[in-house]
Order: sequence, then structure tokens, then C-alpha cells
Amino acid sequence: MDSYEASPFVRRPVQERSRAALARIVAAATEVLVRKGDDGFSMAEVAEAAGIPVGNIYRRFDGKDSIVQTIKLEAIRRLEDAVCERLNGQKFAGPSQIVSELSAILAEVSERDEALHRVLYSYRMLTPSLRAIGLAGRGRVFGHYNNAISGFLHFLPEQRRLSVIGFSYQIIVSSFVSKSRGDDPILLEMSWSALAQEVTKAATGYLREAT
Repeated sequence: MDSYEASPFVRRPVQERSRAALARIVAAATEVLVRKGDDGFSMAEVAEAAGIPVGNIYRRFDGKDSIVQTIKLEAIRRLEDAVCERLNGQKFAGPSQIVSELSAILAEVSERDEALHRVLYSYRMLTPSLRAIGLAGRGRVFGHYNNAISGFLHFLPEQRRLSVIGFSYQIIVSSFVSKSRGDDPILLEMSWSALAQEVTKAATGYLREAT
């Protein structure tokens, strides 16, 4: 089952035909959002792109906000799945390797979903509901990062350790969000892989100095 079928913003389909229609709606909505942005995003546009009546969409969603919330939740889950797969249960030589791996994951996902992230992370999309989805996802990803790296910093008092890990995480994630938004000309000129390398240096350097 696709994860968006379990989204709290979707009326869950039962029949196989309904599940296929839901997948078509979400795919069409994602395409419209990327192509037209928030201003041009409407139920009518989604219906036309999906090739189904508007009424069929309302059987699954309360409105366009619910669709966008589902799209953002799915995008975050794709990232979280990648982080979980590559950080959990793996053996790392030290904190710098974990920082490098997280940065590489973010670079890969950001490059793959660049057009979608540009819309989802734009300031225009910072509604309370979308922000809550983003913060919750950011917290879950931090949990994986914290679990992977905390053992290497066991010598620090608990509160100091959490603070240091949290700040190093912010260095990494905030840089990728900023590039996705397109609000920093320096970051815009960088490739995603180059950003990953620079962020790894910055976060690793901070961890070295902070510990």
C-alpha cells in the first residue's frame, strides 16, 4: 500500500479501483503543484490532469489543502525511509561518517525531488498545517541521526550531548532547506553534491570543536 493511502488527510480507499484512482489523483496533483505552484493549484486543475471528475476527488479529499498536505507528508516519508535505511543498524567509523552519510542522503533526495521541494519549502507554503508536517518529519529524521551518532559522544553530559547533536543537525538540514527555497544565491550556484560536501565539513568541524 502506498503510504499516502494511510495519510490522515485522505479518506482511505477500499477497492483496488479506488486505490488506483487515488494514486492517479496524487500523481496528477503533484505534477500540477510543480508546474503551476500554489497560485495555480486548484481542484479543477488536478481533475483535468488526472482525467477524472472533480467530484471523484472530493470523495477522497476535503479540498486542495488536504491534497497538498498529503503530498508533503509523502515527500517527507520518502526522505525518512531513505535515512532510516542507511543510518539505522549500520556500523560507522565515527561522527564524521554519519554526518557525511546524512548529507549525501539529503543531497540525493533533494536533487530527485528538486522541483517539488522548491514549492513545498517556499515561504508561501508555510501554513500552520504544512509547517507542522515539516517539523514532525524533521523531528523523526533527527531521531535516526541522534540514534546513529550519540554513541560516539557518550562522554558528554546528556543535555550537552543532545544540544551538540541537535545543532550539528540544524547546520545540515537548514542548508538543504535554504537551497530548496532558492533564497540564497550562494547555495543556488552549488550542486547538491557540492553542498553535501561543504555541509559535511561545517557540521564535522562544529562537532570537533564542540566536543
